[in-house]
Amino acid sequence: MKSKIIGKYGVLVLFLAALFIISSCSSVVDSIGKIDSAVSRTKAKAGQAVMDAAGVGAMEDAMVASMVYAQVFFAGGYMYGYEAMREGYGVIWKLTSTDESGSQSIEIERALLKRTADGNEWWLLKYTDPGQEPFVSEALLDEDYSIVKFRYRDQETGNIREWIPEQTEGQSAEAESGEEEGGPVYAGQEALFRGDYEDYIVGTEKVTTDFGTYPSEHVLIEDSYTVYTDEEQSEENAEKYEVSYEWWIVKQIPGNIMKYEWKNITEGFSLKGELISIKTDYTTQLESF
Repeated sequence: MKSKIIGKYGVLVLFLAALFIISSCSSVVDSIGKIDSAVSRTKAKAGQAVMDAAGVGAMEDAMVASMVYAQVFFAGGYMYGYEAMREGYGVIWKLTSTDESGSQSIEIERALLKRTADGNEWWLLKYTDPGQEPFVSEALLDEDYSIVKFRYRDQETGNIREWIPEQTEGQSAEAESGEEEGGPVYAGQEALFRGDYEDYIVGTEKVTTDFGTYPSEHVLIEDSYTVYTDEEQSEENAEKYEVSYEWWIVKQIPGNIMKYEWKNITEGFSLKGELISIKTDYTTQLESF
């Protein structure tokens, strides 16, 4: 169910995505930039019709959908409180990545467009890079916030493209049984995605962003982990990381989160998100319904 924030791909996938962003020094800005670059290079080699005929177009769509879904819809690594969100309401965030070379920022926007009769939801997922045209997409999500359908406007051709993920036999069985595949458990895994964060509250304080000042619950998770560079897991090929995850939870606002900050302390990288605006009267921009 939505209050649990567990999709058919499981909690672990989302947590690992968060770790990838932190440990690899890849920010939202960098990741989206890599997608734009990869798509441009692909299109330089073949027209869209040829790409589609060869199956390359579907691969492009899947890549775009996966990254935008992970980096815009799940920005912050915490999703709770959207079950009470009203249709037509949305939030705008400023995301800033900082490393030794400086800082970069983009704006991301997500809005609940429509709830369908079968329990699915249409969401606007949008990002704006300074000096660039906004990237606009709309995703139909099921009751576990998994993608049912993803639509976006191709920035080069202006056409609307649509991607429907293939459901494998393993995914279907998992969804029907309600069971998740086993795997390693990381510190804070449950708190990150199930909303059970009480053990990580370090205090109550006022938090200020461009949206305003509100009393919040300050949540802090500090963790360390080791990545091995080859199959032989020895000290010689071990890379150790110290990371921290912080959230400022305000239950009066859609999504309950007003600010977050992820830090890779070992490599001096951080990713910070701040709520800057709540808007209303959203509707489809891509004629999705």
